Amino acid sequence: MMVGPGKSRIVYEPLGVVLVIGAWNFPLYTTLGPLIHVIAAGNGAVIKPSEISKFSCRKIKKLIASYLDTNLYSCIEGGPQVGGAATSKRFDCICFTGSTKIGKLVAESAAKNLVPCILELGGKSPTIVDETADLEFAAKKIVFGKFTNAGQVCIAPDYLLVHYSKVDRLKDLLEKEIMV
Repeated sequence: MMVGPGKSRIVYEPLGVVLVIGAWNFPLYTTLGPLIHVIAAGNGAVIKPSEISKFSCRKIKKLIASYLDTNLYSCIEGGPQVGGAATSKRFDCICFTGSTKIGKLVAESAAKNLVPCILELGGKSPTIVDETADLEFAAKKIVFGKFTNAGQVCIAPDYLLVHYSKVDRLKDLLEKEIMV
């Protein structure tokens, strides 16, 4: 009613060039996953895989050079200095997957140029087991979550908060699950 006979519509427009920074624990997924969305939205990209997973980093660089237009997509390699230098540039958006500590640095650096960020950050993941919990089920899920990718998942249980009446039984079930 407020805009009278006017009409509204959504106009999809690419942002421009997006910096994609991947994580080491799932190097292909956290680097190429966001890149797929960047490409689908019509953007160019600079991709910086984690330097910690060197083989994956080299493979990603090789794949990008082989299969994507290098005028629109490039891969850079290097450590924290390269990442810091990249985030200080005027990209149109930054996609970062990693720790909260580094995410804060990425956001701070991007803010100096008013660059929007998409941050997928890890953190601490408590597991709460109250007095009504199915302990066998809880033990299976806790062990599965903690040992997936050797515990290097942002949602892996970091610590347990267990009702005092369930502690001993849960400990026994966890030991049993680990030994299976």
